[in-house]
Amino acid sequence: MTEELEEKVLDSLAELDKLYTVFDGASQEDVAYAKVFWSSLSLQPPIESRLVSADIRQRLRAAKTPHSTHATTNKASLSKRDDEIQQDVYLKQKQEERQKYIEMAKKREQIIALLKKQRDERIKKEMISDQNKTRNGNLVDKRLASKPLSSSVDEEKKEVQKLQ
Repeated sequence: MTEELEEKVLDSLAELDKLYTVFDGASQEDVAYAKVFWSSLSLQPPIESRLVSADIRQRLRAAKTPHSTHATTNKASLSKRDDEIQQDVYLKQKQEERQKYIEMAKKREQIIALLKKQRDERIKKEMISDQNKTRNGNLVDKRLASKPLSSSVDEEKKEVQKLQ
C-alpha cells in the first residue's frame, strides 16, 4: 500500500513537472540546472508587509522634558553673544568692502592722472613736431598744415600753451 502511494505521488509530481516546465526543446541537463536555480531562489516580501523593520520607525519620539529657567537664560545669553559676533563680523566685512572700494578709486585716479600726463606729453611732442614740419617746408607738411584743424585739436593746443 505504501508502494502504491509512492507511485501515485511520483506520478503526480511528474505531471506537475510537465505542467510547469517551460524548457521545451532544451536538454535534460539544462532543465535540471534551471529547476535547481529556480528552487533555490526565494523572494523576500516587500518592506511594507513585514511586521518589524529597521528602516521604519516603530515609535514616536519621546516628548522633551521642559528645561529650567537657568537653561533658558543661558540660551538667551548665548543668542545675544551670537548676535553680537554676527554683527561684528558683518561690520568688519562692510569695512573691508569700503576699504577695497577706496583703494579701487585711488587706483582709478592714479590711472586717470597717468593717462592725462601721457596725453599732455604727446600733445607737446606733436606741437614740437608741427613746428619743425613747417620750418622744413615739405609739400606734404604744407598740405597737412593747410587743412583746417578741428576745434578740439585747437582747444588742446591752447591748453598746452597755457601750461607752458
